Amino acid sequence: MDADRPTAVDRARRAAGSVLGAVGRWFARRELSWPGMLGALLGLAAAMTPSLLPRPTLYLGFIAGVGAALGYALGVLVAWVVRRTGLPLPPARVRRVAWRVLSWAGPVLAVVVVVVGCQWQDDVRVLVGEERRTSSAFLVGVLALAVGLALIALGRALRRLSRRVSRLLGRWVPASVASLLGVVVVTLLVYWLAAGVLFRVVVDVADSVYAGTNAGTPDGVEPVTSPLRSGSPASAVSWDSLGRQGRAFVAGGPSTDEIAEVTGERATEPIRVYAGLDSADDAAGRAQLAVEELERTGAFDRSVLVVAGATGTGWTEPQQMAALEYLWGGDTAIATIQYSFLPSWLSFLVDADRASEAGRLLFDAVHARWAELPEDDRPQLVSYGLSLGSFAAQAPFGSVGDLTARVDGALYVGTPNFTPLWRTITAERDPGSPQWQPVVDDGRTVRFASDGTGLVTQAGTWDSPRVAYLQHASDPVVWWSWDLLTRQPDWLAEPRGPDVSGRVRWFPVLTFVQVTVDQFFGVSVPDGHGHNYASQVVAAWAAVTEPPGWTDAELADLQSLIDETLTLPTLPGADVG
Repeated sequence: MDADRPTAVDRARRAAGSVLGAVGRWFARRELSWPGMLGALLGLAAAMTPSLLPRPTLYLGFIAGVGAALGYALGVLVAWVVRRTGLPLPPARVRRVAWRVLSWAGPVLAVVVVVVGCQWQDDVRVLVGEERRTSSAFLVGVLALAVGLALIALGRALRRLSRRVSRLLGRWVPASVASLLGVVVVTLLVYWLAAGVLFRVVVDVADSVYAGTNAGTPDGVEPVTSPLRSGSPASAVSWDSLGRQGRAFVAGGPSTDEIAEVTGERATEPIRVYAGLDSADDAAGRAQLAVEELERTGAFDRSVLVVAGATGTGWTEPQQMAALEYLWGGDTAIATIQYSFLPSWLSFLVDADRASEAGRLLFDAVHARWAELPEDDRPQLVSYGLSLGSFAAQAPFGSVGDLTARVDGALYVGTPNFTPLWRTITAERDPGSPQWQPVVDDGRTVRFASDGTGLVTQAGTWDSPRVAYLQHASDPVVWWSWDLLTRQPDWLAEPRGPDVSGRVRWFPVLTFVQVTVDQFFGVSVPDGHGHNYASQVVAAWAAVTEPPGWTDAELADLQSLIDETLTLPTLPGADVG
């Protein structure tokens, strides 16, 4: 009996047949706009071009549908403008032939576009070190059709609504004014629903979900007992107030035995200081609490003191922290505070000011105490951040001069495009150097590289304090910007990075959508690509802080150890940026 039941594939094929049949009837009745359908075909073709990272089938179909809907809207708009200018329409016979040609050639071309686009995704997979696994063109086509038609139907509904509003307003104002007001009223209504009601619902749901997550403790993490960690019995910061990521941070890292086994020398237990959202009433209180913890643990007597920016949930990359502690034999202290428990993509939208405030208050508080110490008897003060944590860590500094006047080094990884200091430095790059890897003042102070080794192999002298930026040409977090809506970025106009496809093209609005979606699986690609920097951490820290006694071979061995023992989350949307 069960053998006679239709499978999921059978149901999908029937659904696709029904949709195609409906589209065919629309064509027959000419309920769709011919210029709109031509624009939809062109929009589909643009959407199927590669972006920075290979897209899974679901995302590929969604973006293809969005591209087709945008193309349809553009075609309808062009037709409307032509009509408004009074240009004569083609003869009826020409219009009939055009419909026949499009009704037959359009579906064939759409299939070709989808199939070729799926193959192009395989080319991107090779560029970022993945194995070939061609996406299902059938599923992509079905998803694109469903999304595209849904958006077109929504657009038509909004157009009908604006016409009704216009007719209502036409009772009191001239028709031309009423038409414009109808569009304005509906546009404002849509904006209020999307940016107000819907967004608020999303934030409220996320608050509820992630508040519960923040209250939990990762599997295998036990309360700390060492007085050198926040949350211990000796700490003024309670274990329960740290939050999920804070508890993982203070309980993590290599032990003295593990460090000694790598260095061959006696090790010191690293200091880790953290203040969670519940540790104090506000960011200023958490920053002051962190300084008190640094004082209590003797952090100002260590060789290196890192002021770290955390991502949205309060997470700091375990590989980065462990690498520093190994390199310095544990003679280190790391301090950070939490400003949100939302994932970074959402935290950026609602908590960007909090991230900036937390980064500024924490660094200023630590620096004020550090500056009181004799210059020859204080630790290296290093600023560090990954992704949204990099944005927070750079918030205290208005320029390179301001940064180098107050730190002994800085390491920023996968910096978001909206970071003011990063934008200023990148805009001032030397002529001829590309945006994806700029050269600034011949690399004397600030250096950019796609891997840690590349920081020290660049020509010229690298003066102290050293400022390093790690960024990949294929990292969507680095290259996402509101500017993508309306302007081609330099990283596409200039010579491209080695892992960016030559088939990537900029399209208004559509490229913004593509790079936005890329961020959800930026850490799912292999090390050295996208938003995954785990394999470059040892060389980067060694370049910035210059620990004594390490050979290149030993650095490589340490990186291999970290790669084997620590792994990043690999699920799309995991909060590592």
